[in-house]
Amino acid sequence: MYDGQAPTPGEVATAAPARPVRLAPLKDGLPPEKRALAQHLRQLFLVLGIGVRRFAARQFIDPSSVTRYLNGERVPPWDFVTRIIEEVEKARAPLTPEAQAALWELHRAALKSNRHSSEMQALQDRLAEADEETRRITTRQRALQEALLDREGRLAKVRGRCRNLEAQLEEQRLAHRGEVELWRGEYARLQEESGDLQEQVIYLQEALAVTRAELIAAEDRCHRLESRLETLQALGGGEQDDDERPSIVAMLEEADRRSSVPELVRAVGDLELRTRKAMASELVRSAGQSRTVEEVAGLLSALRRAGFDTHAQTALPALLMVRSVDDTSALARELFRDGLEEYVVILVQASVRFHQPEDLADFALALHRAGLPEHAEGLLGAAAVVRSVPDLVSVTLTLAGGELDGAVVTAMSAAAAQRPVPDLVTLRLTLREVRLSRYADVLQRAVAAGRSASDVAEFLRALSHHGLERDAETVFALTQDRSIGHLIPLVQALRDGRAWSVLSRAGRCRPVDDVAVLISELHMAGRHQFAANLLVLTVRSRPVDQIEQLLDLLGGMAPGLESVMRTAARILTPAECAALLTWLEHHGLDAPAEAVFRCAVHDELAGQAGLFLAALAEAGSRCAGRDVLCRHASTMEVPTLAHLMLALESASLTSQLDAVITDRYLHGPVVDVALLVKRLGSTSGVGPRAERVQRRILHHMVRARSCADQAALVGALQAAGLGALADLLVTEALKAHGRQFKDHLTRERTKHEQKVMSRAFWVSDRPRPRRRDRRAQTGGSAEADL
Repeated sequence: MYDGQAPTPGEVATAAPARPVRLAPLKDGLPPEKRALAQHLRQLFLVLGIGVRRFAARQFIDPSSVTRYLNGERVPPWDFVTRIIEEVEKARAPLTPEAQAALWELHRAALKSNRHSSEMQALQDRLAEADEETRRITTRQRALQEALLDREGRLAKVRGRCRNLEAQLEEQRLAHRGEVELWRGEYARLQEESGDLQEQVIYLQEALAVTRAELIAAEDRCHRLESRLETLQALGGGEQDDDERPSIVAMLEEADRRSSVPELVRAVGDLELRTRKAMASELVRSAGQSRTVEEVAGLLSALRRAGFDTHAQTALPALLMVRSVDDTSALARELFRDGLEEYVVILVQASVRFHQPEDLADFALALHRAGLPEHAEGLLGAAAVVRSVPDLVSVTLTLAGGELDGAVVTAMSAAAAQRPVPDLVTLRLTLREVRLSRYADVLQRAVAAGRSASDVAEFLRALSHHGLERDAETVFALTQDRSIGHLIPLVQALRDGRAWSVLSRAGRCRPVDDVAVLISELHMAGRHQFAANLLVLTVRSRPVDQIEQLLDLLGGMAPGLESVMRTAARILTPAECAALLTWLEHHGLDAPAEAVFRCAVHDELAGQAGLFLAALAEAGSRCAGRDVLCRHASTMEVPTLAHLMLALESASLTSQLDAVITDRYLHGPVVDVALLVKRLGSTSGVGPRAERVQRRILHHMVRARSCADQAALVGALQAAGLGALADLLVTEALKAHGRQFKDHLTRERTKHEQKVMSRAFWVSDRPRPRRRDRRAQTGGSAEADL
């Protein structure tokens, strides 16, 4: 690496070309700083091995300047030194940082010998630093601009997503409002049921603790009695006390053999203490497991009459688990005959919870054969709601096509009404797999006829997801036959083309009052496109009396007919809006047609209004005629009238535009014309269209108004800052009227100037004193004057 020292002769011989480089010797009398800098520069330059002219040509520098720099006559700029360093680095090797720093110090020392050069170099250094700072700031600005554009784009996307999410949230809120109220009631009921179950749990925990204590005491007593019995036997035996009652354990063991029903009831009464309630229930349960059905029914009936209903209800689920299905159904029949229908319900509930699917089906069949068809149907309906899908399918397979086929169909309807939608889809698929398509169809019809709109939409999406498009279409067709209160949330829940299918079918088949409610609700929910399309469809497909009824109903509902028409005019295309007006005219409904016309023409988008007017003219509507347009224009304010004129010009309806201009401004004040022209010029986004309307207005003013009015209009336009239009009016008026207009224009422009040659110019503005006042000023009287 080059260290800033002069090369050795061997190095110069190796690096230099065949022709040696010669430099003029340094002059005497050079300051030490300049001499030191020149010597170092010459050493670096000799390393290059090229002449002064060649280096000057390479760097585009004057050779004489290079010679002066190397001879020390002038201190070179630092830029020249950096060029030599770059050439040396290309030819040999880079200079060390220490060598460059030393050379920089020599350069600064040499500059100090010349104050002017030193100041110039300092300024150049400051300029270089400022330029570097400027480039750095420019780079940073470019990076910040790119970051800003990126963040703005991301912000726009996020805001768009927020708007979409807000719309979806609003749709879901409207769709689930009714369901929330339903589930709130269900939640309150479950809370109440939870409180009751909590109390029962506490009671059963206490009873269990008491039972365990009694069991320990009974076992201890048995142990003592056994010890006593062994002692008595060893001593020759003894008689038992007659007044000693049998133990509780012995009573439980002998309850199914010795005790009659009245005795059992009395025993339960003896145990009806707080600490012995669980033992009383156990006594009833033990008696019911081995007695005949008639005895069990008699025992339960007797307990009910004696006021021990809780023990009887507690024993019923255990009886269901240990007795056969036939015994249980026979017991249910006996209980029903004795008027204990609530006990039969308990048996049914226990069967739903504990029976296997086959036993559950057999129990339902046994109940039906025992003369309890309602309870059999209730059993199957409850099982269809709470049991798993495989269990429900097993029960259906067992009972399909038999005596309980109607009850199975009813159970499918219950499942469709209360089970979650994913379970219903799984159940429908499983029924088809086991060849029970008839019940699957019943399930689909029940879902379409009874579930909420959001559930139906979810069911449709699930069926489509599994490739069951035909079934989805069937459910979709069935659910549309429900009330109008179902169709509104259904449209909100559906997110594809099915929503418009629902509305189009309703528009063709539903009563007019239903269609009016649909349009009103859709408009209030922000679904303006659907509301407008449904209105157009109804007007096209219904007779005139029904259309009149629809419009009357919309006028009496929120937000009103005018708001619906205004929104429709904004949402529909100009051609569709014109077609709607034409259909209303065809049916003789002039008032609604006028409402559509006002809403469409008053639109701030002149291009859209122009397309609407062009479509009306093409259809031959009378609303595009001159008389109707002039009548509407006579009541419009200047901004609205300006939009109408721009729309007429856009639609190329020049005759109608001329009629409006003539009718409104042929005899009106000149100031109104100037205001209209100024308003046309201030309308954004129209450009040449506004200029053409302005020129047409001026043309009519030149053709129809007097020269005095034209001259006044020139002044009004100039006062309004419309000098170009004023000049145009002057040119056109001079062509048409010549000297006459020029005279009026001169009088108009000079009417407020003072006339030098007139007497009024020289008369003083001070009021002349009256004769009596002049006498008072002179201090005399009439006689003195004489």
